[in-house]
Parts: sequence; C-alpha cells; structure tokens
Amino acid sequence: MNLLVYTVPDFAKEIKTAKDNVYILCDLGIIKTMSFGSRGKTISVYEAERFLKENAGRDFTKIVEDEKKRRKLIEESTNIVEMRERR
Repeated sequence: MNLLVYTVPDFAKEIKTAKDNVYILCDLGIIKTMSFGSRGKTISVYEAERFLKENAGRDFTKIVEDEKKRRKLIEESTNIVEMRERR
C-alpha cells in the first residue's frame, strides 16, 4: 500500500526531528496540512516532497526556537493575568 499522507509524528520521524518542531512549522504555514475530523493534522506526500525540495539546506533552528520563546511568553503572560484576576 502506498503512503498518501503522513501524520505529523510520522513525518517528524522521517525527517529526524521532534514532532513539536513539525507542529510549529505547520502552525506557521511553512508546511501545509490537511485535517480529516478527529484524525488531526496530516501532511500529503506531495506537500512533504514540496517542503523538502524547496527547503533543502535550510536551517529552521532559529525559526523554531523563536516560536517556542514566543509561545512561552504568551503562556507566562496568560498565567500572570489569570493570577491577577483571582485576587
């Protein structure tokens, strides 16, 4: 059976990175996903090939790390607001 789509964890395994990194690239629109109800995000084999061809040799480390920092700041500021509201 030919593989037509990857789950995010499967694609991450194929390209030897953490699934969180792939989710970030998907959320940023760098990797385009599809969704089929409860199955979650999937990446077509054609999108996987496009991503790999167009980004050969590119380093996504800074993009991913910056997004992780941004998300952590949002989470921390949300926690501060919630703590203040409880007072």
